[in-house]
Amino acid sequence: MNAPLGGSEVPGTPTVQGRWHRRLRRVVPESAYVLAVAAISTSGFTTESTACILLAVLLALPMGAPALIGYYMAYGLLAQIPGANPSSSSGSAGCSADGVCHESSTGDAAVWFTHTTDLLGILALTAAAVLNLVLLRILVARRRARRQFQAALSQ
Repeated sequence: MNAPLGGSEVPGTPTVQGRWHRRLRRVVPESAYVLAVAAISTSGFTTESTACILLAVLLALPMGAPALIGYYMAYGLLAQIPGANPSSSSGSAGCSADGVCHESSTGDAAVWFTHTTDLLGILALTAAAVLNLVLLRILVARRRARRQFQAALSQ
């Protein structure tokens, strides 16, 4: 009564091994895509590289554009918190004759602000990549259902 692991007792039904193989063929490239967008956006935001951030946005299109807009809206709202992102910065540095150097600066962005906005940017672009995959799966399922429906009508 029990079918072997690679086989099926009912003709025309997919095997367990076949379903697993099809799932892996889909999940591995999808995971690689999301990890690539996450890695490139992480590199861009942590090194403040505009080129890396724009590359991550391009890879995450079409949902990358709304994610970037949402990121800048959140950035602007966080910048309104007093002390988060001052509008001006000044500093000084100097060394004494005996070689002791000192520096001071005021008006730099708060550490929590820079870390939070970097994290928001990474999460926004990674979420955009995941949403792209969700939309792609929905479109593929609709197309498959439409083809099956048309095939049933033609019979």
